[in-house]
Amino acid sequence: MRHRILSYDLLPQELGTPQNREEPDTRRIAMRRALRLAIRQELTPRQRACTERRLAGLKIQEIAADMGLAPSTVCGHLKRASRRLQRSLQYSCQFLQKP
Repeated sequence: MRHRILSYDLLPQELGTPQNREEPDTRRIAMRRALRLAIRQELTPRQRACTERRLAGLKIQEIAADMGLAPSTVCGHLKRASRRLQRSLQYSCQFLQKP
């Protein structure tokens, strides 16, 4: 079974590191805030725990061992969390598009 890595890579590419370090990238900051808010509000506690551990770089087997779950259960939580976050962030991106 193939697993997609859940990370900040889900954000649009134009939100990468700003070219000029002196000037803050407000869109990037806003998207990170939207992602943190979506993780807190849109996900169930188990989905949130799995997602946060995955974002920290743990493998699915490590997450399963830490939480006392089967790897397939962790994979299911991550898939559902990914779908929820994509749906939620889809609406946030509309408001942050360049004029």
